[in-house]
Amino acid sequence: MSRGLIKLLALCLAAIMFVAVFAGCGAKQKDVPADNPSEDKPAHQPESEPEPDPEPELEDVRDLGGRVIKVAAWWDMAPQGGSPSGDRMVARRAEMEQKYNFTFEYVNVPWDQVIETYSSSVLSGDPFADIATLEDNWIIGLVNGGFVTELDSLFDFNEEKWDQVTKSVATIDGKTYGMATGKWWPRGMFYFNKNIFEREGLENPYELVKSGRWTWEKMEELARKATKDTNNDGVIDQWGLAGIDMDIALVASNGAEMASVIDGKAKLNFREPAVKEAFEFYQKLCKEKIIFNKFDYSEEPPWDIAKNMFMEGKVAMYWYQYWNADEFRDNMSDDYGLLMPPIGPSNTEKKYYTLISGHNFQTIPKGVKNIEDIAFIWNKWTEPYPEDLEDPDTWKDAHLDKMRDNESLDMLEYMYDNNCGKSVGLFGSVQAAVQAWWGGQDDLLKGEKTVAQIIDEKYDAIQAALDDFLAK
Repeated sequence: MSRGLIKLLALCLAAIMFVAVFAGCGAKQKDVPADNPSEDKPAHQPESEPEPDPEPELEDVRDLGGRVIKVAAWWDMAPQGGSPSGDRMVARRAEMEQKYNFTFEYVNVPWDQVIETYSSSVLSGDPFADIATLEDNWIIGLVNGGFVTELDSLFDFNEEKWDQVTKSVATIDGKTYGMATGKWWPRGMFYFNKNIFEREGLENPYELVKSGRWTWEKMEELARKATKDTNNDGVIDQWGLAGIDMDIALVASNGAEMASVIDGKAKLNFREPAVKEAFEFYQKLCKEKIIFNKFDYSEEPPWDIAKNMFMEGKVAMYWYQYWNADEFRDNMSDDYGLLMPPIGPSNTEKKYYTLISGHNFQTIPKGVKNIEDIAFIWNKWTEPYPEDLEDPDTWKDAHLDKMRDNESLDMLEYMYDNNCGKSVGLFGSVQAAVQAWWGGQDDLLKGEKTVAQIIDEKYDAIQAALDDFLAK
């Protein structure tokens, strides 16, 4: 190619580039998003209006017109100041009474008069209280007589504040008649003497519970090792086990119950395999002098004898009521710990069960006027305090001065977390049945008759007592 032709081409290319650059500088550019080439969309979208805040739910502030709301128990339930828990209850009472224009009145009825007062006042059309405290042993009879209000339509028992063990023991034929908040109070628990366990080289029972190896078999093994004639005089002076109503507690720990209500009828369960197994195990340990058996039930059981033996350091393991802890704390020189009762061989759930008897909760008698207002006030009264929601361990405060180690508190926490309470049920509700069985308990202690013989001798009288109770 000639030098002249090359120069001509270069000049043409330069001219083209100059025109393109000039056109680009003079044109007005449009701001169009790369992902939407439409020229109809405005360059700037207006911001969407914020969603308005939801209207606050209006508080139900009722005026009860100066009504007196009676709350009954066999002790004084009126809030008492002088402690953090008492002070906040006093403050809540004053605030609620002023806000809703009513007054709490606290009614004290002796324990042995509650059932009669409850039923007769309902029959007269003038219930003695708007909120009435009952024991689990009493609820079946009063419900069966038509004296107690069903609560399911008045309260939401799915709310976390309601104690589910109380709901369980107060539910009859699928309907709930009793309520309580917070933690239920332990009843049938298992204590052990730490000094004896250490002296005899026995396994750590806390570890046995945690590992699921705390069973009847293991309890028997430890009790046999602990039972001794320490001074070689031919008399046992250190016992492996002691307690009252251990036969009944063994039935519960074996996953069974003494009696049931089925289709509205009483059924005595003494001939059921799990119940009979518990009686036989108890009798065996009594006959072989592993369980302290130097007493009888013939007329009125000596409720304190086993407790005193344990408190004096003469028993390795004690099975009865939790509230004995106050006396152990104040009077026992040996150290002690608290356990869950052991698991029986027929307990298919393999779950630790503590026997519940005498557990109390609140009910509403039939015939209470303006019952929705009563339910409204009781719902407000039982609301959790903010500090309890912030610290879920505040329940431990009520037990700290009773226990001597953190492991005992761990046992209580396990019991609560796993709903380990098992009610004595119908059997405990019928005093005539309980007393009729005292003779059977004596026979188990003595070991002179077989369990089958004892059951046959007592069965009809106890079944009749249960039938009469439900027929009333």
